Amino acid sequence: MSGISNIASSALQAFSTSQQIAANNVANLNTEGFKASRATFQENRSGGVTASASSTGDSVDISREAVNLISNTQGFKANLNVLKATDEMTKQLLNIKA
Repeated sequence: MSGISNIASSALQAFSTSQQIAANNVANLNTEGFKASRATFQENRSGGVTASASSTGDSVDISREAVNLISNTQGFKANLNVLKATDEMTKQLLNIKA
């Protein structure tokens, strides 16, 4: 089960990075010459995912950023639920063994 926890934890970190990138874009919406960045998700060989920023060269589109913020929030919640379920399963297993 630790593999599942590690994968969910890496996803939490990736969504957190993506959220920071979207927040930075929104914060700089009216900054002259600012170019938006996008989060790029990449699967790890050992499982899990990482996110990194890449420049798009485009100006900030607030509607796209709003969608990104909502998607990141939902992805974060989903992976928290995975961690909670893993924790509950481990507790149940320990109760059965005890």
